[in-house]
Amino acid sequence: MRPILLPLLWALSLIFRAAVGCRALYYRLGLGKRTRLPGKTWSIGNIAVGGTGKSPVTMAMAQLLLGRGARPAILTRGYGAPIKSGDCLVLRSGQVVRPASNTTLIPDEARMQSAKLPEVPVIAGPDRVRAAAIFLREFPNYQPTHWLLDDGFQHLRLERDLDIVLLDASHPLPALLPLGLARESAQGLRRADLVIFTRSSETAPSAMQVTKVQSQVRRGTPILKTRMITSAPTVSVSGQVPFDPQLHTPAALVSGIAAPQQLRDAVASLGLKIGESLSLKDHQPIPKEALIKLAVSHRSLFTTAKDYWRDPAIFKDTGVPVFILELELSWGQTHLNQILQDYI
Repeated sequence: MRPILLPLLWALSLIFRAAVGCRALYYRLGLGKRTRLPGKTWSIGNIAVGGTGKSPVTMAMAQLLLGRGARPAILTRGYGAPIKSGDCLVLRSGQVVRPASNTTLIPDEARMQSAKLPEVPVIAGPDRVRAAAIFLREFPNYQPTHWLLDDGFQHLRLERDLDIVLLDASHPLPALLPLGLARESAQGLRRADLVIFTRSSETAPSAMQVTKVQSQVRRGTPILKTRMITSAPTVSVSGQVPFDPQLHTPAALVSGIAAPQQLRDAVASLGLKIGESLSLKDHQPIPKEALIKLAVSHRSLFTTAKDYWRDPAIFKDTGVPVFILELELSWGQTHLNQILQDYI
């Protein structure tokens, strides 16, 4: 990054944080109208920009609720699709059952969540109050017991029963974040009901970092740690080619996520040989020509679930098998269940 841009980026970050803080105060004082949805509302969010694992944690919470006999629905902003305000699209089993009026694009994370959670409706729209109202009106046979707000910590128009805040264990607080990557100050953690350190390891977060977070949250707020484990592929996306590291590596790694180097490091830790990498910006469309070019010099293509579900058609007819690197969450399930018991 050019040195001349650093002061500007820092200033913009401070302005943005101040705006978020003022908005939070506006709602806390009761000056802004907040909407209560029927059932319970859980928010999964962060105080950083991207890369903390909101979508995987949202899916894990949906699975937990399904196991309890609940009927969750996921409400998401719909990044990657220009859905106009006041409109929404609805997905079931990875398919659009209610299209948006102005675009045929489908948000990658929403499509991934819907494909992996076929029982759970995923509703995408920039105005989540309106999106929920549209869903309740047009799909009366599914009355959610729980609404899961993916990336909802700053979406203050909706009242919630549980605010879950995710912190990347490698740099959990805004003061430790790279310039421009903080949405709000660490004081925002006082709104959290549960804090989860994602991408935890034996060395992260450090005891000092945990202490700093404890000093920011309300007294008694639970703090959990979870590891995010990238697992080796098992079968191709076509379901026809079992993964064999002898036959299918070196592989090209294709991703458009917030933390591409972390993905590459995770694959290297599995002992799988990676050749070239195509690293795009978060939510950026993957060019078909680039995939074809990589396939010529590699035995397979590795990608993430989020990248694959951005547009599955892009990965067809590449000439080599395509494998998804699945992400698994590892945490104290018993402790988590105890914490969430009062909110279910």
